[in-house]
Amino acid sequence: MAYGQMRMLLVDRAVAAVATAARVARLAVRLATRTSMGPIDLYAALATAKFMAAHELIEQAADAAEQTGDPEAEITDIRTPIWLGAMTIHEESQ
Repeated sequence: MAYGQMRMLLVDRAVAAVATAARVARLAVRLATRTSMGPIDLYAALATAKFMAAHELIEQAADAAEQTGDPEAEITDIRTPIWLGAMTIHEESQ
């Protein structure tokens, strides 16, 4: 691949990334302006989503421990992913 082709490929990818970001921003603005949710409602929705994800994570961990078939399998630590705040849900005391 020639140097000029590589530069054009990089420019093309950068333009595509900017276009995608613009589409996402446009959707976010459209949702924010067309809903009746205020800042407090958005905060409540985010907090609820965080705890619902934690509850789902606990259920998945319990199912995984049950599927091992080992009666001595224990859940010692459950944490939410970093994008949900990396909250420790369950940690067994040592």
